[in-house]
Amino acid sequence: MLNAPVQVLKTTDFDLASTVESGQIFRWEKQDGGYAIAHGSERFFVKQNGDALEFSGTTPEFLTHFFALDVDYATIKKSLGRDKTLAKAIKAYPGIRVLRQDPWECTVAFLCSSFSNIKKIQLNLRKLTECFSANHAFPKPTQLNDHDKIRACSTGYRSKYIHETSRKVSPLYFKHLQNAPYAQAKEALMQLPGIGEKVADCICLFGLGKSEAFPVDVWMQRVMEESYFNGKKTKEREIRAFAAKKWGPLAGYAQQYLYHWRRLQ
Repeated sequence: MLNAPVQVLKTTDFDLASTVESGQIFRWEKQDGGYAIAHGSERFFVKQNGDALEFSGTTPEFLTHFFALDVDYATIKKSLGRDKTLAKAIKAYPGIRVLRQDPWECTVAFLCSSFSNIKKIQLNLRKLTECFSANHAFPKPTQLNDHDKIRACSTGYRSKYIHETSRKVSPLYFKHLQNAPYAQAKEALMQLPGIGEKVADCICLFGLGKSEAFPVDVWMQRVMEESYFNGKKTKEREIRAFAAKKWGPLAGYAQQYLYHWRRLQ
């Protein structure tokens, strides 16, 4: 636990554990009944006790933004819950939320996610931070400037993508994408090295706040085929088109409920 005063933030409709462990962020460790989390330039400890978050090392304003505690999830769940499959997923994990991430750390994390798993992504990000940053802060694009050192962080073939992408982006670049329409932001991301549709959609949803983004990986393909396509093998683009038509601007929220529910079944 961080050596800082403990503060309390009241919450409703929020489950810290399912949110942190749902494959959205990767620099966290279970500790003292809560979570030690590092993200962007922040490093903090947070623990849930009923509807209260006990935390240290950061501000209530940051936690409210990061965990999207200011979003009306009751209305979102009421709308999505009309779907019988989503109703089951929401009932199982009612307090899960879509985080608001630092877009650069989010980009590197999901570049590392291709043909990987959560433990390996956690290792990659921890090594990159230790190797390129003087403290817990995730290294800025300008700091990730040595391809051999990036590769030494167990990133494998992804090291080239991380290195090349770091030379093409900046805080202003991501600010522009946050202000751009979803389709335009996704297309721009897919021009970067190593970023295909799934990774672009992850960055759009978790890093840019595009709630209509619907990332499709193996778990999403399974749950969508099982629940909405009568078990029939279906192309990813057809699944994305179905989600866009069915859920529109709430598709990203639907994705997170379905993903976490199916992965832990």
